[in-house]
Amino acid sequence: MGEIAFLVDRYSKMTTTTMKDKRLHNLERLLLQVSIIIEEAEGRHITNKAIIHQLNLLRKEMYSGFFIMDSLRRQKTDVEGHDVSHSFALSKFNPAKRIFFTSIDTYGDEDLQQVLDNLNNIIEDTYGLVMFLKNHPPLYRQPYSMHLYISRCMFGRQVEMERIMDFLMQKDHQVTESVGILPIVGPRWVGKSTIIAHVCNDAKVRDYFSQVMIFTGDDTNNENIYTMRDVGVTMHRNDALVENEKVLVIVELSGDIDEVAWTIFFSSYGVHLGKGSRIIMTSRSDQVKKIGTTQALVLDYLPPDAYWYFFKVLTFGSVFPSDQPELESIAMEIARGLDGTFISANMISRILRNNFVSQHWRVYLECFNTNIQHNVSLFGESPYNLTRKSKPRAYHIKNDWFAVFSKHRTCPDGQNIPRIKVRDVLSGNIKHEGEFDVFVCKSCIPPYSSYIVSCTIEKLNHNKKMKMN
Repeated sequence: MGEIAFLVDRYSKMTTTTMKDKRLHNLERLLLQVSIIIEEAEGRHITNKAIIHQLNLLRKEMYSGFFIMDSLRRQKTDVEGHDVSHSFALSKFNPAKRIFFTSIDTYGDEDLQQVLDNLNNIIEDTYGLVMFLKNHPPLYRQPYSMHLYISRCMFGRQVEMERIMDFLMQKDHQVTESVGILPIVGPRWVGKSTIIAHVCNDAKVRDYFSQVMIFTGDDTNNENIYTMRDVGVTMHRNDALVENEKVLVIVELSGDIDEVAWTIFFSSYGVHLGKGSRIIMTSRSDQVKKIGTTQALVLDYLPPDAYWYFFKVLTFGSVFPSDQPELESIAMEIARGLDGTFISANMISRILRNNFVSQHWRVYLECFNTNIQHNVSLFGESPYNLTRKSKPRAYHIKNDWFAVFSKHRTCPDGQNIPRIKVRDVLSGNIKHEGEFDVFVCKSCIPPYSSYIVSCTIEKLNHNKKMKMN
């Protein structure tokens, strides 16, 4: 009887595994179908609001589907002897990280079936969309590549772009004020300047407004804001609309704004803006929400499923890297430790792309996890979160650990770029005396900013608690 029970139990496990593999195969097939629909749609000029809404729903289900499929495959890869999961140990230091890192283990058959049902249902609802696409020629003639698309265009902000475009193009009688103000709020490096650059480059915006101007200010709590009208940069001018002087004004602020100073500035400058003009204000501070004539747009970092899709496509240059399960598993481990940062995703994906060898990736993952663990043990957070907060991070440089104190800035014109690069610092090939500038990377999408850090490096004293300035 014992042998019969053993055989029944083994057959039951084999059947369950077979059913799960079949579901994963069906999910992969559905995701391929959804990817094709989305890629075809994104290559066409679509203005129908219902179609745009349907595409946004389709994208969300696609991100969720890829995340669950790759998570389950990663679990299977680990079980089969390619265990690359080292960063789960970080969870005891940080509750937020514990939730993020262990969520992958909660996926099972019910989640897999649920995402299959969701995709099947939404695909049935997209038949009208597919017919719509057949009747509209693409905007491009070259073969489409999602890898090139993500590398050169803004990713994951379609809903936010539509919200901004609606604000800019709304009829004058729909707003009580002659000049509408839209605040855009979000943390450092979430993409505020990027989404503004894409808005300003849009042909509809350039055809609608006679002039697009941008004002920037690093310290708006003093008299700087009074002189902003004298330092505005004209990004675009449409002389054909000179009689209808509708102006789009972009005000990029890093912190809080003095409401009294803003009132004085707007009263002196705003009178020169024609009816139908618009102002977009970006800031890291929620305080600018009070100035808006419409509800503020709040930008946040991508959710884990969308961020994984972004990082995977950047790294592999393909939607389906399933023929390299160990590399995909390592990439997912790295993506989960990046805390949603765009700059780090671009830099690390480039490093991995340059050497598609599992040994190289395993070594990089080990260094990556060691760096995170060391920062969490010293400062209680990952180096990527510390960077966002302008706090010191620990780095391993030439067989020793150093604390790096840095101030980040962007250089939009690409001039005065320092010769020292990040790899020069980490390799220990330069002297670390005083404060010096380091070139991090240059964005390949508008506004094509170069990212620079002014840093000071000090040897870590592990017996002395670091000051978190």
